[in-house]
Amino acid sequence: MRSPLPDPPALVRAVRAAWPGPKVRSIRVDQAGWTNLMLEVDGRWMVRIPRWRSAAESLGFEVRLLEYLAGRTGIRVPSPRWIGGLDEPAGWPFFVYPKIPGAPLPNVAALDERARTTLARFLARLFRDLDACPPGPLRRLGARAGEPQLYAERFRRLESRYRRIGASRLPDGVRREVSAALGEAIDTVARAQFRPVLIHQDLWPSHILWDSRTGRPTGVIDWEDARLGDPAADLTTFADLGVGRLVRLGELRRRPTDRLFWRRLELYQRLLPLWGFLFGIETRNRALADRHRNELRLSMRSAPDEFARTLRAT
Repeated sequence: MRSPLPDPPALVRAVRAAWPGPKVRSIRVDQAGWTNLMLEVDGRWMVRIPRWRSAAESLGFEVRLLEYLAGRTGIRVPSPRWIGGLDEPAGWPFFVYPKIPGAPLPNVAALDERARTTLARFLARLFRDLDACPPGPLRRLGARAGEPQLYAERFRRLESRYRRIGASRLPDGVRREVSAALGEAIDTVARAQFRPVLIHQDLWPSHILWDSRTGRPTGVIDWEDARLGDPAADLTTFADLGVGRLVRLGELRRRPTDRLFWRRLELYQRLLPLWGFLFGIETRNRALADRHRNELRLSMRSAPDEFARTLRAT
């Protein structure tokens, strides 16, 4: 499975030809993510282009959601100003928005304590704003549902992919640990009693823009996977904030009746590298698959209850 887009020089030429505004002086590839490419135009505009058909099909929802969020959150998000299309592939969509200052935050572990506290406060504000969005309008915009049973089915599909293409590429011990964690995730999520809320669903630190001069975040990008889903999901990639900050953020999103919140979060964190490992195999990206396979080995070394024990001690 390969990207249907032209090579970068041809892509830049295609976007330049489709650009409706003033004459373009410079245009370059800014980022190449799993599912999207970002181009920077004249240092003032960003062009977001899906790399896969599934991502292209969700672009319309992303634009509608961003327009909806613009008036409902104090967190800066992309503000689509124009939707265009490429002739090759035929009708391939992209959208353009004014550049948000800052650069993607690469690594929470590299932040000092003050910066981590600042980031945690930023996330707290983001979660409060997302939780305040009523589900009815979000569904009308096209937000996908994420009830517990649907999450369980998502992990069943992940388990099927893992057995089909990934299990044979892991050492015996890691393979058994992954299988056990997947089985527990399916069971735990199926028994969960969470109220779906608006989640980003792909809230990696690199999707948070950061101003290194002020030591503060400036916005959140890449909303294509947003949905009504598990309130624990958006905390999955922020273990490096520290357990204390993670607990405070989790308590903002966890309902008192959601007794499996922390258990789900622990399982999500342990299984997180599996998604990248399988994606690397499917896209024949050996470097990506190898990196996530190593991360998976490390995540499986921790005892299943280690995270829960740490939380109980806080």
